[in-house]
Amino acid sequence: GQTVPNSVIAPLSATGAVCLYVFGQADLLVDVSGYFTSGFTPQVPDRILDTRSTDPVGELDGSGDAYTLQVTGGDVPASATAVALNVTVVDGEANDFGGFVTVFPCGTRPDASNLNFVSGQTVPNSVIAPLSASGTVCLYVYGQADLLVDVSGHL
Repeated sequence: GQTVPNSVIAPLSATGAVCLYVFGQADLLVDVSGYFTSGFTPQVPDRILDTRSTDPVGELDGSGDAYTLQVTGGDVPASATAVALNVTVVDGEANDFGGFVTVFPCGTRPDASNLNFVSGQTVPNSVIAPLSASGTVCLYVYGQADLLVDVSGHL
């Protein structure tokens, strides 16, 4: 019963197509807002974080530490400066003001959010995130949530 938007960066097949898969049933709308001609290396999406089998990330009062995620290695080379991610909050828990996730290259956390949620919500969002010098990103959660992170390419 929800209408949920999300931005996606997806590699094209040799014939210029993308495939869409829905677990369940849904009507889909697809809008193309741009493309890369160079500088972006797409890849088959790869799940690099799933905290559902461990503790959720964050604290309801915002006092939790950021989760440091190593991104380079595997399909993302050490020379990458930024990555295309899909970040999903699973079963988020927030106070009356709501919760949010900020993805940043570790160090000083910016005063911005990449994804907003309310209690009980599972919600994704696409993020282009710069990498730290050591190839990491940090994920700060104001509230508590399990996080899924899929990488679909790098710059």
